[in-house]
Amino acid sequence: MKIYYIANAHMPTVKAHGIQLAKMCEAFVDCGANLELILPNTKRELYGMGEFYGLKQNIKQKYLPVFRGGAGRVGFLLSAVSFSVSCFIYMLLEKFRGNVNLIYTIDLDHFSFLSVPFLRIPYFVEVHGLKKTTFFHSFFFNQAKGMVATNSFIKDYLVRSYGVDKDKILVQPNGIDFEKFSSSFSKEDARKKLGISSDKSIALYSGRFYGWKGFGILMEAAKILENVSFYLVGGLKEDLTKILSYENFPSNVVFAGHKDYKEMPQWLAAADVLLVLGTSKNSDSYFYTSPMKIFEYMASRRPIVASRTPANAEIATSNEAFFYTPDDTGDFVSQIRSALRNQAAAEKKAFVACQKAKSLDWRERAKNILSFMEYNVK
Repeated sequence: MKIYYIANAHMPTVKAHGIQLAKMCEAFVDCGANLELILPNTKRELYGMGEFYGLKQNIKQKYLPVFRGGAGRVGFLLSAVSFSVSCFIYMLLEKFRGNVNLIYTIDLDHFSFLSVPFLRIPYFVEVHGLKKTTFFHSFFFNQAKGMVATNSFIKDYLVRSYGVDKDKILVQPNGIDFEKFSSSFSKEDARKKLGISSDKSIALYSGRFYGWKGFGILMEAAKILENVSFYLVGGLKEDLTKILSYENFPSNVVFAGHKDYKEMPQWLAAADVLLVLGTSKNSDSYFYTSPMKIFEYMASRRPIVASRTPANAEIATSNEAFFYTPDDTGDFVSQIRSALRNQAAAEKKAFVACQKAKSLDWRERAKNILSFMEYNVK
């Protein structure tokens, strides 16, 4: 099966969607798919995708010309539309050559998909969140042979808002490179390798900073738990300053900054407890997310403290994590304390989570999606 995976994405990137994109391409190829990744020809990093993400499979990539309109919404719009035009021309030529079986694309923006339905090539769409209710989205989604939603709430939204046939939607949460994150690093060895002091308990959050994630509760918890070091790995201090509108962070909050994806298993192994945020004040955070960090945390076999949002609770249960009530600082602090003090319970939850993560590997996800596509293109 020849799959053309179209993504309007700057690759490689430290953002989570780049990891997801790279690992899924690798998993598709590992499952035997003949895949070509279609990307815009924007300014690229010094590292290749394989080296940057530590891929074991070679991913064939095709870079198409786009209009580089600079920063800002107008520039992005021009770039996305020009990418759509380039994709249409390239895929039309491939169709005439008899090379195309199907197209797979992902919802990274609202514009670059516009030309796909007019190619008259079977296509599938992966959806990670809510989309504007427009004629273009409705037409695009309903013309697809099938859709992949990262949780059941997104599936329900697609059925309710766009009238998509529920039988055309496969629910597949994000995945995990289990082998990479289930490494045998001890906490002591990981801290030594990273140059981290071992005299305090460490509560670690990994990922970039976005306002909809609800970071205020983490700062409030840090003020109360003065003997715990809160490590934030993946984001910059100035970004969180803008989100929270203040600069005086608690002294026990450590900003580790952006880290190489290949280094993340060591950071997770260095922690005593791993944190997953989520707020009821934002629908994306509460319902429509499938954070890869939960899968990475589960595989790392470290205790997890997570907000009990419907989105998080669809991935893990109280057998695998210490859940706190969203936006309740007191409960958040209480659950962190429980994870740190109740060692037997914490180790049991971490073990169960690690066992569950084995079935959430990227390759298993790719196998399920490939079977779904093969069935729906008959």
